[in-house]
Amino acid sequence: MTTDPGSCVLEAVDVHKAFGTQRVLRGVDLRVEAGLVTVIIGGSGSGKSVLLKHLIGLLTPDKGEVRFHGRPIDEMDGRALLDFRARIGMLFQNGALFDSMSVYDNVAFPLREHRRSMPREEERERVRTALHELGLRDIEHKFPAELSGGMRKRVALARATILGPEIILYDEPTTGLDPIMIKAVDDMIAETQERLKVTSVVISHDMASTFRIAHRVAMLYHGEIIAYGTPDEIRHSDNPIVQSFIHVSGTGPLQPAAA
Repeated sequence: MTTDPGSCVLEAVDVHKAFGTQRVLRGVDLRVEAGLVTVIIGGSGSGKSVLLKHLIGLLTPDKGEVRFHGRPIDEMDGRALLDFRARIGMLFQNGALFDSMSVYDNVAFPLREHRRSMPREEERERVRTALHELGLRDIEHKFPAELSGGMRKRVALARATILGPEIILYDEPTTGLDPIMIKAVDDMIAETQERLKVTSVVISHDMASTFRIAHRVAMLYHGEIIAYGTPDEIRHSDNPIVQSFIHVSGTGPLQPAAA
């Protein structure tokens, strides 16, 4: 499917979600624009991870809907939902690689799930290409425990991009990393977005990282999107909650990504 740059590819419309008496999402409205990096920010417990699970169809809203190219996800049948998920790559916190599998088997896993009839030689070439594009060579035989933290992130990204997804979602990709590694991961996200021309959604609480990579920023607070706009618009928001979040982060002068 051809997507016009800047058009809406993924959209949450009045999404509500509660677990028992705990209301987590309270009417979330969010547009994810094609070809851009959208960063969803917010503190712990703001509902970011729950929103992410709705965006990939792992949770169903109590009220409202999530749409992919205008079609509600919860109206998709099994085959359509499988196709939808194949068009979304996911980079989990800490990579979430399979410890008992080699790098090769980790990266090839989505191909074996979604492209079972693919010839083995084509599989090998696609795995090799995905790794090489991220600067990884001669590690196919290694296991995750043998890799550095940065290499594990890149292997996980190779796995997330192996099917040529339309959208890549990153769940707190810089959590627990030192400043140098955070910058390296930010560069990896920006370079992948530019190289593959994908749409990216990043869940984060790191404002410095957000301002480095984002084209659009959405702030989730107590289950609602209270601010949405370009990094410059968020930086100069008159919302006191947004300003407090930025101030506490100690973020310096903004240098927004070009839209």
